[in-house]
Amino acid sequence: MLKKLLFPLIFSVSFAHAGISEVKFYKNDQYISKIKVYTFSDRLYYDSSEITKKLGGKTYWYSVSGKMLIQLKSHKISIEKKTDRVTYDDESVSLANCLIIRGGKVFVSEEVFLNPLFSKTMGFRLEFSEGENSLKMYEKVNISSVRYFSYKDKTRAVIYLYEPLEYSISRQEGGKLIISLIDGSYPAAKEDMAINDGVVKTISVVQEGKSAKVIFDLAENFSDVQVFTLTGPDRIVADLMASQEPVKNRLGDLPVISPETKTETQSVSTLAAVLPDRLSSSGGEKKKIFIDPGHGGKDPGGNRIFGMKEKDINLDIALKLYEMLSKHPEFETVITRKTDIFIPLNERSEMANKSSADLFISIHANASRNRKEGGFEIYFLSEKASDPWSAEVADYENSVISLEDDTKIYDSAALVLHSLAKNEYINEGSLLASYVAKNFEKKTPFKNRGIKQAAFYVLRGTYAPGILVETGFMTNSQDQKNMNNPKVRKNVAEAIYKGVLEYAKKKEWIK
Repeated sequence: MLKKLLFPLIFSVSFAHAGISEVKFYKNDQYISKIKVYTFSDRLYYDSSEITKKLGGKTYWYSVSGKMLIQLKSHKISIEKKTDRVTYDDESVSLANCLIIRGGKVFVSEEVFLNPLFSKTMGFRLEFSEGENSLKMYEKVNISSVRYFSYKDKTRAVIYLYEPLEYSISRQEGGKLIISLIDGSYPAAKEDMAINDGVVKTISVVQEGKSAKVIFDLAENFSDVQVFTLTGPDRIVADLMASQEPVKNRLGDLPVISPETKTETQSVSTLAAVLPDRLSSSGGEKKKIFIDPGHGGKDPGGNRIFGMKEKDINLDIALKLYEMLSKHPEFETVITRKTDIFIPLNERSEMANKSSADLFISIHANASRNRKEGGFEIYFLSEKASDPWSAEVADYENSVISLEDDTKIYDSAALVLHSLAKNEYINEGSLLASYVAKNFEKKTPFKNRGIKQAAFYVLRGTYAPGILVETGFMTNSQDQKNMNNPKVRKNVAEAIYKGVLEYAKKKEWIK
């Protein structure tokens, strides 16, 4: 009898905040109809069949496995009730309690449709207004993403676009700078990024009607801003300049002073380059080849569609190359890491310089917002990038510095020494890049995107001819498939090995 009394009591309490109602559905601000929603624990759940029909798609429910498939044109959303896993095409995220069943109908949590991955995958944005009790569909999303990079003299924010947009700049009291993108539509309803680098505290992106706003909360070391546009891809770049006064925890690009020479008046900043204690080659009978598998440990590298992480791909190729070069009698081979550990950029350069490296090879994999982009690129050092894309790649690889914990002291006088040998190493790096690219094209399935130049910190700080290899694109399904193949990774290592041999013969290091 007690059980019979308790059951209806528990049932009424559990569903006290539940019920079926309706919300108004708009398409590009034009009213279409209403959609049934189920409110449970202050969360909205949409009738799956109704909402997908309004969005122009179909729903498939597999009751045995508890899995739902939403098909929207060429895109798929897979929702697993048991694991709370939601997969948008190839990218997955965990969303708790995203499916519920009431009255024989399957309801889908609003979080599935409001997640930034939804807009990124589908190419249109959904926005819920609690005040209007409406769900609005905006078919055109023209802002891809917002990224930032911290440098010694500035903080650079890059707004990536799918098409050119007009913008305006304004200042508000309280230390805020706003870039308003007219008719801008962003995948996320709101996004906040904590910067705290002395120039910018935070960057927020908000959607206000038909415009998107990028809001910068400025810090005490901000002095001025320069905003300009670039193409290939379309983007708006904001350089928020630092004051001329020394700033702690900012990025630098000058050589390091040893701790013994530190004075109280010298400023502290994060390391970007290392001053070696020598300029000549090793001078021994064996030439020293230094291999640097990019990323590692807490730094996984580029985003993947499926399969291996970039740090693991880089390491596997590097170990194969290390084995090949180590068997050559006229080479001595050194590698930064043989396991999955994090090594700061400055330590990679410092290791190469201390070992008196004759050649420096850094191995990476590429990434792009455009999944059609694919192929390999071979970079050598330049203070000015050969094209906007090269600058973007360098910005990404250099951003690893944000994960570093230590700080270093710099001496501007040492930059003179750094400049003396730079041109020689740039020319030799160009020659090595040409040999490696030629063999890459012969031995691997990756498309040749060319030899390029950019200011990579890891190359800038190394006193030896160096190249940075971008094997393929993590974001391209075919490239990723190739990089997941151990035979292809072996061919990549062999292509670099053959390129080194040709360079060594040209320099008369070997016969």
